[in-house]
Amino acid sequence: MSLIGDAKLDILLTLREQPSYGYELQDELGLNRGTVYVHLDELQEAGVIDIDRIDDDTKYYRLTDNGEQLLDALGE
Repeated sequence: MSLIGDAKLDILLTLREQPSYGYELQDELGLNRGTVYVHLDELQEAGVIDIDRIDDDTKYYRLTDNGEQLLDALGE
């Protein structure tokens, strides 16, 4: 049993590598637009990601320390 869905886990693992934005995550992970932004909102509310910066109205997200701890706890 997984404590976190595959799409959210993929987002966290991608953000572990470097900050990214919604459309980039959508393309890289093969998710639809609505799904990506719902997951980003939920992950941000959970405190495992945060906004790294905003460039020209584009939000770049990054993994937080709590997100890193979650991935470690999941054995990722």
